[in-house]
Amino acid sequence: MPVGTKRFAIFDMDGLLIDSEPLWLAAQKAQLRMLYDLEVPQAELLAFQGTSTTEFCASMARRHASLGVDAQQLLTAMLAHMSAAIQGAPLMPGALALLRQLSQQGIDLAIASSSPLHFIEAVVHTHNLPVSVFASGLEVPRSKPHPAVFELAATRLGAGSPAQCWVWEDSINGVIAARAAGMQVIAVPDRAHPQPEQFAIAHHIHSSLLDSLGLDGRVTVWQDRT
Repeated sequence: MPVGTKRFAIFDMDGLLIDSEPLWLAAQKAQLRMLYDLEVPQAELLAFQGTSTTEFCASMARRHASLGVDAQQLLTAMLAHMSAAIQGAPLMPGALALLRQLSQQGIDLAIASSSPLHFIEAVVHTHNLPVSVFASGLEVPRSKPHPAVFELAATRLGAGSPAQCWVWEDSINGVIAARAAGMQVIAVPDRAHPQPEQFAIAHHIHSSLLDSLGLDGRVTVWQDRT
């Protein structure tokens, strides 16, 4: 990337900026059990990390049609369950510091999440995050690992090229989506991820968002790759 080219930063939300993946997992288990007396193996549920709730519910309906799983009923129950819970999810280590540092450096920021827009807005308001551009996986025809939500975020940021965009992601579906969009990707995988080798397709792998900050508090990835 030529020196002086404007950069943009796009962040996933669940599991990256906020510690909400356990809440989503608990909601999935609770609603499937309560509505359909269905116990789904955790490994099957974890495979949906990074995808939209709509896609999750549609997949459950296809896979478990014999048990009467209804996509719309499950979606309504899931979103109602998470509407209040999401605001109680704490920030991940380094999240606020990284966002503030990027903002202070003049980097335009966006959140591109598979969660509904009002969930994103609630989290930003609750934690006073310096982000005003949002894109939801529910706004596009296909969710991650399809790149559409990142492409929407880039458009709303006013990025002239995908190569100007740097994406922070914690899920393999999100990393695949960002790479498919032609963007630079910093993966921050869950330490308990069963297949960490999958994240090798990212341009950088950080153990936490704190790794993106140097000792002087400045964002380090700009110097790692041009």
